[in-house]
Amino acid sequence: MAAASLRDYRLRTRDGGEEYGLTARSLELRGDVTLYLTRFSGCIEGLLCLTFSPEGLPAPPVIPPFVFMTRVSAEQALVTSDVIVTDGLRLEAS
Repeated sequence: MAAASLRDYRLRTRDGGEEYGLTARSLELRGDVTLYLTRFSGCIEGLLCLTFSPEGLPAPPVIPPFVFMTRVSAEQALVTSDVIVTDGLRLEAS
């Protein structure tokens, strides 16, 4: 995809030890954006809620090139992007 705009971004990860948290008020991904996710759910235009995972992929309706989604939740494996712009970036270790 060409872009993704995220608000109230929160990521938690554990790599064999401490848990780390990455948060941002906004996260703008531009250019050649690829999201590698193990689970993704959200509501298209706030009306039709879907969950995509390897265990069960719903048959998606016809989706236009631009989609506005609410209540988005994802289990993220990797994100690649040509440009990342953030506001309020914070890294925490627990």
